[in-house]
Amino acid sequence: MSGVIAAIYSSFFLALSQASLKKSYRELPPSVAFFFDMVFGVLLWLPLAIYFGVNLASFNEVLIYAIISAILSEAVVFYALSKGQLSITSILIGSYPIYTILFSFLINKELLTLSQSLFVALTIIGTLISYLPSKLSREELKKSGALIWPLIAAVGIGLSDTLSKKIITKTEDFTFLFVLALVQIPVAFIYLKLEKQNIIKKMQVIRQKAYDYKNAIAGSLFNIIGTGLLWIAFSRTLASIASPITATSGVLVIIISLLFLDEKISLRQILGILLVFGGIIGLVTLG
Repeated sequence: MSGVIAAIYSSFFLALSQASLKKSYRELPPSVAFFFDMVFGVLLWLPLAIYFGVNLASFNEVLIYAIISAILSEAVVFYALSKGQLSITSILIGSYPIYTILFSFLINKELLTLSQSLFVALTIIGTLISYLPSKLSREELKKSGALIWPLIAAVGIGLSDTLSKKIITKTEDFTFLFVLALVQIPVAFIYLKLEKQNIIKKMQVIRQKAYDYKNAIAGSLFNIIGTGLLWIAFSRTLASIASPITATSGVLVIIISLLFLDEKISLRQILGILLVFGGIIGLVTLG
């Protein structure tokens, strides 16, 4: 499987994950949903990493990168998705290729062409149009606080993906995926503690009413599959190519949210979304 094909598959599963997880927050706190993510990561990522090859000699070197990834591109994203309207939240998070390209230039020395720079600017403008309130009053700016977390998540993903790409390229194996699956275990329990959740009691309820929590379970499973495919893409192509492709999952999320979640968006937000998509698609086309 080529890196581009892996990224396309990743986009599909991440879109399903975002839509499912958004609905799951009506059922469970973000920390509990992330706990499911951790469980599926252990069940799927560990055997996948072992299958493709793991070098335990580089465990300590990979550890810090895995911790950063577990927090910035996993836990923070779960929290951000619990805020705001799905269509807009997902688009803001989907702007992370901007930051991936920026950090890739600063850290991994990946250079942008003039065309890529133009499409990055287009995506930034679209993000701002989607984010800024119609009137810059203090009251509305306070209301827009729910959109700050998706932007923080986007920057975090960009930094995390850049660092992940760096270590994946250096080790030339799947040690990173192996370590990340293990690191998510303590991160998940710390997250539960911060939100004051009793996972034992939650699991008892979930076991009794498994069907009621289908969205959280499905969302975590899709996220683990999609993220695993992203790491495969990173091992076979540049982060500046893989990240914009996976960000197109926002197109599917909007369709899902409009069809199944009865969400509405304004004309201004639609314009911002179209600009974001234009920028992202342009970056993918330039590859």
